[in-house]
Amino acid sequence: MFFHAPKDIYGPNLLRIFIDELGGVQRVCKHLAVTERTVHRWLSEGRPPRAAVLALYWESQYGRGHIFTDQVNEIRLLYRQICVLRDQYQKAKDIVTGLRALHAGSANEPVFEELPEIGLNVTASFSIDDDGLPTPLPPAPPNIDATPAPVSSRAAKAMQALDRTRSAARR
Repeated sequence: MFFHAPKDIYGPNLLRIFIDELGGVQRVCKHLAVTERTVHRWLSEGRPPRAAVLALYWESQYGRGHIFTDQVNEIRLLYRQICVLRDQYQKAKDIVTGLRALHAGSANEPVFEELPEIGLNVTASFSIDDDGLPTPLPPAPPNIDATPAPVSSRAAKAMQALDRTRSAARR
C-alpha cells in the first residue's frame, strides 16, 4: 500500500508546526539525524528539504491521520467485498438447492452434496465508540428458508418427461 503525501507539504511554516508538535528541535534532530544548527538554518533560510518535512509529516498527527484514514477505507472496502461474496455464495447454494429439487440426476451431483457452510461468525473487533473506527455494516442474514429457484415452463416439461421415462424404466 502506497501512502501519497499531499503535494503542498513543504516549507518552513510546516517544518515549524511539525517541530512544535513532535517535541522540539532536539527530538526532531535525533529523528532526522541532523544537527540543531542544520534545523535552525533551514528555518532561517526558509528552504528546508522537502524530504525532511515529509519525514516529519508522517510522524505528526496529520500524517498518522492520513494513514489511519487509508486503513479505515480499506477495512470498509474489504468488509463490503466479503458481504458481496457471501451473498453470491448464498445465491449459488439456492440455485443448487433448486436444481436438486428438480431431481435431475446429473453426473456431477455428488459434487454438490458437500457444499461447505460459510458461517463467518466473526464479530467485528471495532466500533465507533471504542476505537474511533467505523462500525461495520450489518452482515447479510443467512437465507435458511431457501425457496427453489424458479423453473421455466420448458424445463418443467423436460423434467416431467424425465420423470415419465424413469417411471417407465422402473416397470
